[in-house]
Amino acid sequence: MDPYLLLKLVHVVGAILWVGGASIMTLLVLLLDRRGDDAATMTGVSYVALLGNRVFLPLSLLVILTGLGLAWLGGWGFAAWTVLATAVVVATAALGGAVLGPTTERAVKVWRDEGDMAQAIALGRRVLRLVKVDLGGQFAIIALMVLKPGWTDPALLVPVAFLGCGVALGLMPGRARASAAQPA
Repeated sequence: MDPYLLLKLVHVVGAILWVGGASIMTLLVLLLDRRGDDAATMTGVSYVALLGNRVFLPLSLLVILTGLGLAWLGGWGFAAWTVLATAVVVATAALGGAVLGPTTERAVKVWRDEGDMAQAIALGRRVLRLVKVDLGGQFAIIALMVLKPGWTDPALLVPVAFLGCGVALGLMPGRARASAAQPA
């Protein structure tokens, strides 16, 4: 296997683990939240906090570096899809490292150390809304990598649609739930 193919393999495996892992974790926490069990939801959020900075952030940096190396070695330089994918990758990595990670860790701290479930679940749900935006960006990156659109290519609308869907889902208010126990 030549070095280029090895670099490509590392890039693709890293991207699969990053995007796939984040997608599955988000889905699990959303399902827990829909059940109405705040303690289970916060347990899921605690796992997201555990994996976020320890697994997903390093994977995002690996994907960025290997992707830039591939673009340089492949001679793609400043093609539309490489420039846009790099911008979105940097934005999603920054969102994860600067906002999602600290907010998730704060939610877990409020839940475990301070015992304030209401504030913890509010922070956890804020993270879930932002993760939808983050995942929209990650799916936009995948669309850019697969379609490789030019600056005037209509296929450029596909990643824009993924980004738009992520932002729209992130802006939607959460579904209101009835409390499990109502006072008499």
